[in-house]
Amino acid sequence: STNVTADIIHQALYSARPDVKAIIHLHTPYATAVSCLPEGFRCYTQDSAYFYGTVANYDWDGVSNDEAEGPAIAAAVNAVPGCNTLLMKHHGFVCFGKSVKEVWVLAYYFERACQTQMELLKSNNSDCLPNKLVMEKAAQDSYLPEFSPGVCEWEALCEEVSFDN
Repeated sequence: STNVTADIIHQALYSARPDVKAIIHLHTPYATAVSCLPEGFRCYTQDSAYFYGTVANYDWDGVSNDEAEGPAIAAAVNAVPGCNTLLMKHHGFVCFGKSVKEVWVLAYYFERACQTQMELLKSNNSDCLPNKLVMEKAAQDSYLPEFSPGVCEWEALCEEVSFDN
């Protein structure tokens, strides 16, 4: 494409993870806000179970227009087993996976989980993390065939969208 920044980030992800077939790269309000927090992303709810232990962090280097940044991005992703999301500090995030429907649904839930995190920070109650064993089980169950990202939601979401305009 003509977007050098996106090309560098996306190519690094595809190089790091040959199993990845789709990427969504967004700068949504809540995820971008969470990317600025010193503690980064934290899992508080069932909606965040897809991301329990699977979010890589990357200290964004500014406008990613240098191909030399690719190996650092790849290293960040490869440092997290089962990584499905890269949170770039002060930038945004990238979800990746096996299909467009999977990554779109992951992105939806990531933004939703980030919204919850920001709301908890406003309430001064951000130390209410769920039990570790509960989150581990929820994360595992989230990837059962009948619950994998996009399996339940995709058709309903497509029905809400008009492709005629």
